[in-house]
Amino acid sequence: MKGTLAWEIRKLYENSRKNGGVKKEDYENLVSFFENYYGGKTRDRETLEVLDISMMDLLRDESEFMFNVLQGVKSYPNDKCKLSKRLEVFLAHLKIKYGFNYSDNIFENFKVNDKNQRILLMLKYLHSGEKSRSDIAEDFGISERTVAEDLSILQNGFTFLGTEMNIRGLERGTNKYKSIIHPIFLAANSAEIYALTVGLKLLSKGTVFEESLGRISNVIYEQLSENSKRMIDQHEDEIVTFDNGSLKFIDSSRLVQMIETPFAYFLKDPVECIITYREEGRQVKYIGTLKLARASKGNIYNKVILENNEETIILDMENILSIRRVDEDIYFEDR
Repeated sequence: MKGTLAWEIRKLYENSRKNGGVKKEDYENLVSFFENYYGGKTRDRETLEVLDISMMDLLRDESEFMFNVLQGVKSYPNDKCKLSKRLEVFLAHLKIKYGFNYSDNIFENFKVNDKNQRILLMLKYLHSGEKSRSDIAEDFGISERTVAEDLSILQNGFTFLGTEMNIRGLERGTNKYKSIIHPIFLAANSAEIYALTVGLKLLSKGTVFEESLGRISNVIYEQLSENSKRMIDQHEDEIVTFDNGSLKFIDSSRLVQMIETPFAYFLKDPVECIITYREEGRQVKYIGTLKLARASKGNIYNKVILENNEETIILDMENILSIRRVDEDIYFEDR
């Protein structure tokens, strides 16, 4: 019948098969999916023939429609990656025709056909908040046994592009996992590589971001091909140098204990800290939270604002001798 879900799938196939967009196999797979898996395991298929329902009626509640699609993908026993790509094409068709709104990365966790890729996505997923094994299994559409194997790899240490990463075990008093690592992959050309290495070093020099951006530049440099390293080495001098250190990931809790002035750590969140500051030839201490001050002359970010209940002070980074958490004895006790 015209206007039904089945009709829309058929029209997508007929309109795009001429240019090779949607093949007969794709059409049949979509029909089978909506017929057998839409709504997941809980759907009553005897009372709901979804293919015969008007598309307009299905999209009256877009969130319910999308929920049922996702439940179907999670319960789908075959290649979720292929299915997700087919569904993306169909949803794009609905977006154009009906103005259907959905998140472009809604199927991200399902479009995985490589274990390493899934583990990287799992790191990103766990960075969004604490998750149980059943949460992970459901949102990735995999068994809890597979989840346990992936978590074991992440806990023991996982290496990707030379960088070693791992997650902590279960949070105390909970049955959930989380990650402080957010993996980022960049497909960069030579000009962008130059900007991300030499450029970051030069632009951050003398600013509160010098240490953090310098480490990022070092990590990028270590992952480059020998040809790209030779290109960068042409510009290496007393102003710009690259450390040949380990690419092992260092979490911010450890890093803040290793560095005297970890500006980026205290600027990213309002964490109460103690600052040792050089003022008129003597050392004084300030307690409060930090914010980034406006750029100085030459657009250099070399000042921070310290705030507490009594005062707001602008501090020069060159006179800041150390920054420490007020609660560091308790906060770092079990870390």
